[in-house]
Amino acid sequence: MAKIGLSKPYYAIYTYSGSGTPTYSDGGLVGKATELSLELEGGEANILYADNAAAESDNQFAGGTLTLSTDDLLPEPMLAILGLKQQAIDVDSIQTSSPQWIVYDDDQAIPYVGFGGIIKKQINNVTKWVALVFTKIQYNNPGLEAVTQGETIEWQTTELTANIMRDDTAKHVWQMQSTPMDSEADAEAAIKDFLGIENPNPTLGTLTVTSAAGSASGETDITVQPTITYGNHYVYKTDTSVTLPTTYGEDVSSGWTTWNGMAPIEATTGNEIGVVEADAQNKAVAAGKTTVTANGG
Repeated sequence: MAKIGLSKPYYAIYTYSGSGTPTYSDGGLVGKATELSLELEGGEANILYADNAAAESDNQFAGGTLTLSTDDLLPEPMLAILGLKQQAIDVDSIQTSSPQWIVYDDDQAIPYVGFGGIIKKQINNVTKWVALVFTKIQYNNPGLEAVTQGETIEWQTTELTANIMRDDTAKHVWQMQSTPMDSEADAEAAIKDFLGIENPNPTLGTLTVTSAAGSASGETDITVQPTITYGNHYVYKTDTSVTLPTTYGEDVSSGWTTWNGMAPIEATTGNEIGVVEADAQNKAVAAGKTTVTANGG
């Protein structure tokens, strides 16, 4: 049985309440996997000698290091698995919609997470997939390495390392592997079930929108919470009354104006202003509105 591939590196936040079994939540994909390796700590064998020979031995799991390489580590999983936070980049000359700093500081608290991935194998010329789960790991802050581009592109991947631990169940499980499955989808379903990753019908999120008088006549400064998700953008509409989208995924490509999340907006005091966070396909993800307070001049 030869290993021929690797895919679908999932994570989910690990929680143990002190009794029962651990639970997992807020999971997702780390990125697109390129390489995975496991290095176990060299626990010394504990051998009982009897009749001048080894009669019993004990060599339990003593920990290890998981190394994962991905095509990139995007902000959403980075914030989750490394316990980081975002901070708005408020520079008027920047054209990128709602840019953010990812902040490493004293508030960082790296959580325990569960990890799952799929190993592709070939058995007697038949392709199979094995689901792999590490029940409790903790990632380390990644290093940073980049090479300038030359005549040809040198592909540069992101490497993450994590400490592998035993979970808090009675038997202290640390690794699980499935028997070979007939499809990648089956292996993925097993991992998502174990890590509590579901695909329910998503609901439209709520934005808290605040309006304050801008620096120029007829302008308002708008702030929005929570912070926008990487890859999304804002659109807005202002009028005497604004009707917001009511369902997740509602199209907002028409009748709404793109906004970079920082620029002042021309509006009339007393009118409403609605702001929608939309994905790359202009589908509503979250929405909110408030009454305009503009500079009266």
